Order: sequence, then C-alpha cells, then structure tokens
Amino acid sequence: MLTQTKRRGLIVYLYYNRDIRKLHKYGDLIYHSRRMRYALIYMEEDLLSPTIEELEQLKFVKQVRPSHLSEMPQQFVGSLNP
Repeated sequence: MLTQTKRRGLIVYLYYNRDIRKLHKYGDLIYHSRRMRYALIYMEEDLLSPTIEELEQLKFVKQVRPSHLSEMPQQFVGSLNP
C-alpha cells in the first residue's frame, strides 16, 4: 500500500534568475518568480535541515526560508460570514 510522505516547502531567494536550473536536484520546483527572483521547492521533511544548510552555502543563493504552511491550522469550522 502506498504511504504518504510528509513534504515541506522551501523558499529560495536568488541573486540571478539564470541559476534556477541548478535547484532541480534539491527537490520539486513548483514555482519560480522571475520578477522577485525566488523559487518554491517541495521536498521530503526529513531532508529539510541538511538541504537548507547545503543551499545556504551556494554562491547564487541569497536566502533560504522554510514554508510555515504546514504549521497553520487547516480546519475551517463554521460559517465565514459575520
């Protein structure tokens, strides 16, 4: 039976857009903003901390931030109208 793996997003800010192709080996590239020069990458949660350390050492990466979407409550109970 298939088991669902926990995945987490990383937001990677770049100096130049031409370096986006180098990020494909770190995870699944979901979104790339050419204007704001950042990329959203999804990967397995247990590989998150070593990958962040590795990405921060690269010359073309300005900043790496983990996504906090999984920490937010996803249950919406009740009516949203006031």
